[in-house]
Amino acid sequence: MDPEFLNTNGEHEHDTSVSSVALTEESTPLDLAAIEDWIGGMLKTQGADIYRMKGVLHIAHAEQRFVYHAVHMIFNGDFTEPWEEDEPRESKLVFIGKNLDAAELKARFEACLATPANLEKKLQALRFHVGDRVMCHLAGDPDADANGYVKGTITQLMWRSEDMDPGMVAPYQITMDSGDIISAPADSDDLVKRAPEEGDAAAKRQRQQPA
Repeated sequence: MDPEFLNTNGEHEHDTSVSSVALTEESTPLDLAAIEDWIGGMLKTQGADIYRMKGVLHIAHAEQRFVYHAVHMIFNGDFTEPWEEDEPRESKLVFIGKNLDAAELKARFEACLATPANLEKKLQALRFHVGDRVMCHLAGDPDADANGYVKGTITQLMWRSEDMDPGMVAPYQITMDSGDIISAPADSDDLVKRAPEEGDAAAKRQRQQPA
């Protein structure tokens, strides 16, 4: 890692309308999905004002550092070399641009930390619970319906297995009716939607509806 990568000296010294904001977290790792959502959304809405953005991040469930660099709306980031055994695992982000709100950036950054409180908020925001019947979009599966959906049951929330990519935590583990176990990479209706009620449950709901 180039020791000058996060150095901003001289990058905006000739333009007084441009400022820089640096954020650091020395202990708690970051939630990869949360940080990607935040940065992605910010580049879409404020990309014209963000001249440069760069960082080295300590991501939960990853042994490698995540290094990224963005210029306006163009983002490049990936996991690189592993952290050294005795090396402090820190996250450092730098923003350079116009109209930067340091307090808001700090608050949004802290919302991406993988703290118990933040993870609980993420859990509570999920649409489904363990035991819910769902339909997963698995186009090409022999059991898929005409729209490419296959029925299954939610069996675990915020699931991670050792064969997943670094930093990834799936919103749902789903056991398909075939017995296969899959993960849903995002809590999106395009990937997972509620299954229609079946059998006795559907008949009971119909009986309860007023005439």
